[in-house]
Amino acid sequence: MAVLEGELIDVIIRTKNSEEFLKECLQSIYNEIPVRRIIIVDAGSTDKTLEIASSFDKACIYIKPELNLGQATKFGFSKAETEWVAIIDSDIILGRGWFDDMKRYMSQWDAIEGCRIDHYRFDTQIDCTKSVHGRFGQTLLKREPVLSMDLDLPFGEDAAISFNFEKRNMKWKKVKNYLVDHYPKIEGTRQTRTGIVFKPDPHIIHIPKNVQLEQGRIARRYNMITKKQAISMLILPPIYEAYWAFKKSLWFCLAYFRII
Repeated sequence: MAVLEGELIDVIIRTKNSEEFLKECLQSIYNEIPVRRIIIVDAGSTDKTLEIASSFDKACIYIKPELNLGQATKFGFSKAETEWVAIIDSDIILGRGWFDDMKRYMSQWDAIEGCRIDHYRFDTQIDCTKSVHGRFGQTLLKREPVLSMDLDLPFGEDAAISFNFEKRNMKWKKVKNYLVDHYPKIEGTRQTRTGIVFKPDPHIIHIPKNVQLEQGRIARRYNMITKKQAISMLILPPIYEAYWAFKKSLWFCLAYFRII
């Protein structure tokens, strides 16, 4: 079925060494979305990312290693021309029916945010693959409001955009479709973008001070969590870690002291 010019969608993808899933990601976008252009903002890839991207029709590549994640997003919007724009991560694969489900809300809302299924993969000797359902991720939204936003952020740009939409009384809809697979990979138990270090279990065991400060400021600025949730973050993790430490060591200690 033919698609009218006004119904086409520009898609923004931020990449850096994204070769592993980029081909599948781009193919799923072509299969699902009536694409005008795919705007790829690359942060200086040294693998086959640019080679893969350039093999696709309608892909426009911009190499911008000097931009942080928020600035790269804003740059992508400055290059888009369609009324609606989709933001898709490079490690996401859209399932069949994703766009048909999302577009049902376009006539009544200004932004539609869909769910994803996270398949975490840790580069350790222990199998730590997990699937987490119900996390929100990829977004389809109107372009014009984003052009005037301040998105100078190392992360949390999605929260900033959502906050500004609500501040302008624009309608942001979260849709519970599960037609997206997300494949984030943690290499060597360290998330290189932020420096967060993971146990093989996996549990977060170290977040650099500067990252914690930035995360806290962004969360407060854009109303990402409530004060009650912030307090829970402070209190509950130590209790949780203490519980697991006790559980892991209980039988060993009982046997060591000849209690059992």
